[in-house]
Formats: sequence, C-alpha cells, structure tokens
Amino acid sequence: MSIAYEDFFQQINYVTLKLTPGCNLKCTYCNVEAVTPKTPKMGIDRFRQIADLLVKNSKSPFVGLEFHGGEPMLLPDEWYEEAVGYARKLASDNNKIIEFPLVTNGTMLSEKRLEKLLSLGIRLCLSCDGPPHINDELRGGGERVERTFRLLDDKRVPFSVITVLSPSNWNRMKEVMDWFGEVGVFDFTINFMQPQGRGMDSELLSGEQMFHAMKDIFEHMEMNDLGVHEAEVMGRVQRYARGRDNPPRPACHEFHCQAGKNYVAIDMFGSVHACGTDLAHHKIGHVDLPFKQSHYDKTLDKLHDKGDWVIRCFGCEASKVCNHSCPTSDANSDEFKEHDCSSTKLLWQYFCENDNRVRKFHERVLRKRFEMARQAPAAE
Repeated sequence: MSIAYEDFFQQINYVTLKLTPGCNLKCTYCNVEAVTPKTPKMGIDRFRQIADLLVKNSKSPFVGLEFHGGEPMLLPDEWYEEAVGYARKLASDNNKIIEFPLVTNGTMLSEKRLEKLLSLGIRLCLSCDGPPHINDELRGGGERVERTFRLLDDKRVPFSVITVLSPSNWNRMKEVMDWFGEVGVFDFTINFMQPQGRGMDSELLSGEQMFHAMKDIFEHMEMNDLGVHEAEVMGRVQRYARGRDNPPRPACHEFHCQAGKNYVAIDMFGSVHACGTDLAHHKIGHVDLPFKQSHYDKTLDKLHDKGDWVIRCFGCEASKVCNHSCPTSDANSDEFKEHDCSSTKLLWQYFCENDNRVRKFHERVLRKRFEMARQAPAAE
C-alpha cells in the first residue's frame, strides 16, 4: 500500500530544506559532517516542487520552509530571491501564511547580503557557542560571527541564536550570556552536543555538567531580569510551574515528537527524512515517488520506540520537566540518555528546593511576554 505524496503533505506544516551538505566551517561536533563548500546545492526546480507539495496540500493555514544545511549562505542571493518570490506567491494563491527561517553560522552575512535577505522577509537564526575565544575551540569563525551580531544589533534586526553546550562552554554560560547581551543577542536556545555525525566519538557532557549549565542559565536570567533569555530552560520552568498540555501536542520536548508527523526534512536530492537532525537513519520517502505505507510506519515506529530503557520514566516525578530524550539524535547512545536523564533529575531537585524562586521567575516570564505582546505593532 502506498501513500500519495499529495495526501502525505496534508499533515505537514513545516519543512526543513537541507540545501547543501557543504559548509565553510568544520565544527568538530557537526551532526551532518558538513564537507567542502563546493558540494552540490539544491536546484530551484527541486525547491519549487517541494514548495508546491507543502503549500498546495497542507491543511494548515500556517506553513514554513526553513533554509538549512550545511551552510545555506553558500547559495547565491539570486537563488533566494527566486525561491522566496515563487513560494510567497504560491502561498498567497492558496490562502496560506508562510515563513522563511534561515539557520546560518553567520560568517558569510555581509551588510549587502543581510539587506537582501531582510527585503525577502527571511528570518534569521545564527549558530554560536559564545565569544570568539570560546566559540572557536570547537567551531571557528568567531570574530566574523561577532561582527554579524553587531551589524544585526545596529540595524535593530530581530534574530535568534542556537548554542551547542559542549566541553568548551558548559561551565562558562554566565560569561557567554554576558557577552550575548553586549553584542545584541537576547534570544537563544541551547542544544546539548550529541553523539552523531562528526561528533560521534567526542567526549559527552556528564549529567552534572549538563545540569550545571542549565542552572547557570536560569540564575543568569533570574538575576538580570531576562535581559538575555534562553528557550530550553524557560520551557522547563513553565512545565514545572504549569504542567504539560493535556493531551500534549507533538513537539521536540514531548514523549512523542513531531518528526515525520507534521514536520519533515528534505535534502537537495528530494529524499524525505523524518527529521533534519539525523539524515542517516530515518528516510521515509522521496518527493518523486509515492511513499510506501509499510516503510513509513516501520521507520516512525523504530524512531519513536525508546525501548526498555524508558521503563524508568513511569512514575518519575522529574518527567514533568523532562524532554524524554530526542529520538533522532541519540537513538543509538544509551550513554547520552543516561546523562540527559540524570541532568533532568538534578534540575527537578533544584526546582523543588527553590520552588518559590522558580514560580516567581515564571510569573516574571509571563508578565514580560504580556508586555512584549502589548508593545508589538498591530498587524496591518
């Protein structure tokens, strides 16, 4: 039995486009093992095909096409101009609202390129692990990223940042956040370094180190009135104070995530993957062919099956704030899951021991969000 791709994309509202496996940096923990910048890139015809499948078929009125890599800025401005123009008109013709996030290492964003991206309505997310002397221990390009941050801040361009917690920065997050505030970074999200891709043999953070980093992030936000705020820890605070949605929606931090359900990643060749975090193990089909129902079901069952390891989760109080361990990143690493589990239990214990502080912090978060919503310009 097959699934017509037009039917499959009815459930999808967000697609990560892996435009190229190439990159101008060589981060030691790269999850896709990005290679030389001269590697092939997604053609505009392939992009149009994917845009058609998503925009014309999705039942959601809100859809997203995320530009990702490798390094997506290796594609020329002309490609983005043609791609965004096509997809935006397509969305308008189909009564959809569309967004275009772009995740970049930030080293190739000149003022001229930035102006072009902004004129197209592309929303930026940059990868950075801290000030240059910290960032460059495992990544590189730190000074160029700092110049980009200052350029974005000078032009008052809203943007977000992804920070990988690794041996280079786990115990320096207060320094990292101080520097973020100095260069205009006010919104960032942490990801723990995973045992995958080029980082397969890297030394993982222990549970104590992961907890220490999250504790420092919480205390920095608490002491500095959320001047620089981090999404992962804020999410855990919210779940501690308010509990989870009932029933929970598919999301990265829930027991069953959205991978392959309302979200997919598609590479430059048209292969469809359950998630963009891992393109090696979770291919579910190709945009040129109907999907095989049996293969799709088998792939998602395997992806979301946490095995006997998960028995410990039942009855665990810390599950209230737990992310239940990302299935695409660590399916083959019980070691990472052990560390993630112990860090969550330590964070839960810390929240319980500081219940009044955590709840007051959550109230400040809600007030700040209300104030920001009230100050936001009304939509035309």
